[in-house]
Amino acid sequence: MDFDDISLAAFEKKRWQWGCLCSQSAQGICALANFFRQRDDGMLVSMHCGSFNFSYRLHWEDDEEDWLIRFPLPGKSMFLDEKVCAEAVLMKYMADQTQIPVPRVIAYGMADDNPTGLGPFMIMTWIEGRTMSELLRTEHHDILNPEIDQQMLRTLYGQMARILLELWQLDFDRIGCLSHDAVSGEYQITQRALTLEMNEMIRIRGLTDGTTARVSETSAEYITSLLQLQSTHLAEQRNSIHDSVDCREKYTCRHLMKAIALRFISHKENHGPFKLFSEDFCPGNVLVNDALQVVGVIDWEFCYAAPAQFACSIPWWLLLQRPHSIINKVGGRAFLDAFLPKADLFLQTMAEAEEARGLGSTDDSLSVRMRKSIDDQSAWFILACRMVSSVDLIYWDLLDEHCWGPRSSIAERVHQFTNVAICADRENFVRHKINQLQEYCTELGVGTEVEYEEECFINEPWRFHGVHRPLQMSTRHHIFFASTVGVFVLVYAMNLVA
Repeated sequence: MDFDDISLAAFEKKRWQWGCLCSQSAQGICALANFFRQRDDGMLVSMHCGSFNFSYRLHWEDDEEDWLIRFPLPGKSMFLDEKVCAEAVLMKYMADQTQIPVPRVIAYGMADDNPTGLGPFMIMTWIEGRTMSELLRTEHHDILNPEIDQQMLRTLYGQMARILLELWQLDFDRIGCLSHDAVSGEYQITQRALTLEMNEMIRIRGLTDGTTARVSETSAEYITSLLQLQSTHLAEQRNSIHDSVDCREKYTCRHLMKAIALRFISHKENHGPFKLFSEDFCPGNVLVNDALQVVGVIDWEFCYAAPAQFACSIPWWLLLQRPHSIINKVGGRAFLDAFLPKADLFLQTMAEAEEARGLGSTDDSLSVRMRKSIDDQSAWFILACRMVSSVDLIYWDLLDEHCWGPRSSIAERVHQFTNVAICADRENFVRHKINQLQEYCTELGVGTEVEYEEECFINEPWRFHGVHRPLQMSTRHHIFFASTVGVFVLVYAMNLVA
């Protein structure tokens, strides 16, 4: 889906202004770090620009470890204070409760605590190492090297499996981000989940921060909020569609996602326990030494307690690229042909990691559950829920025919989904979106020839077949009912089942 160039330009201006201030603040940055080091000879050694943060490595002549001071980039990060606080608390929790090597947090502060004017900050220990992705990728592209040594791949997959297995042992009673009670010393889930998609919805899609400001008590409640965000995104981003056909497909996709939700959400774990899940945990954020041992796991900014199904779905990063990017280039079938053999290898290493920890193979084993997420397609449903702006690629290529049976085209499915009532609502929505797109293009200063076009589909005999048996006509109305009132029914039904 296209970026909102008007919104993006405004945020890029903020980033540029911050960069200008940062370039004049070297002395103030050193003074801030010196305060916590209790020295006055701190030196900036190197600078590092990531997707959402800008960092400096600092060194002192005291034979102690170097530090890293990191600032979230305005214009890139949308929740500056909230993000820094959540990540710092999580990293301290990880250091206390796990053996996962994370940087030690020295200090962190909000924007008001930073005399440089550069906003919130976090100071942590510097970890020397190279990213695992450097060993896995081709020389010039962030894609898995097809000629990689299989023993090295098995070793690195095994390292990743052990980290995920350790995270799997941690249980939480709600969905959201951790906070720390300074009086009791307890860690609790009291803040909403901060996600990568939330950040990008605001930054490059032009949405306001319309997500819930509270924690979620059930998986159904949280997943419902993601499904609703998909509909909100389609409605509010002015250039979220290309034309009338594209709009109908996206409208239908979001309704059908709601219609299939109860099929995939775990009834048993609706009320927990919930598991730590990091959306950005991948080889690019894992540091290794020359012996291929993990020495550090970094960038925990989009990590939160999530529905267990998020954590026990097969990881997305086995090919390094995100699945929707691969699907967009080569299609769903080619993606699965490349992905599934790597999933088999990864699950072998996961089973070996479980055996090494003395964990027997049961239905609740992480390796078994990840295998099941592939077999029952729930991994792709969870991924489609999380990837708000890319749901269409994942749904149409990996979920639609599994749930509703073969189709000759997406246009056929869109037409089969339609009855008189939903057609009227849908076409009003399509007209509104075409008007939005025209207004957006006018404001952007570019011409557009896009006009509203009526649906053009040859009406064929009903052949909307289910996976195991033909759907009766009455089921068609069930689809309509579930998709139009799905947000309410989903939460209500899941809470009853639990």
